[in-house]
Amino acid sequence: MNRILTIICCLVVASAIQAQGRGGMGQGMGMKYDTSAEVTLNGKVTEVTKIPHGGRGEGIHLTFQSENESFTIMLGPSFYLDKQTVKIGKDDTITIVGSKIGNMILAREVTKDGQKLVLRTSAGAPLWGRGNGGGGRGKGRR
Repeated sequence: MNRILTIICCLVVASAIQAQGRGGMGQGMGMKYDTSAEVTLNGKVTEVTKIPHGGRGEGIHLTFQSENESFTIMLGPSFYLDKQTVKIGKDDTITIVGSKIGNMILAREVTKDGQKLVLRTSAGAPLWGRGNGGGGRGKGRR
């Protein structure tokens, strides 16, 4: 009986750990999207940087200059962005909607030339996580 109880406890703990998922690229290197800190900014991309995330690929970050400030914009993982039709590059003029954390912004949506690149749900959940695989979102909707 003790052996069965031990096995059941181990399975419950393993299930709980699996359900936790990983932070990292899904939440902007462990940062949580805060809808109460959401901002909309217009400006210009001054640099595009790929940040290695160990064995989990690369994250794409932008250096973004608004009218008054410079920000680091965290877009998402390259494997997700590479599948989207809207491409963001240096010198692009864009509008960013995202959660502001100091001088960084976790991007939820980027608009370029009237086309939207959707990266997160309205609640801030990343679209590349947990099997979403794009699902038609961020494919240049007007």
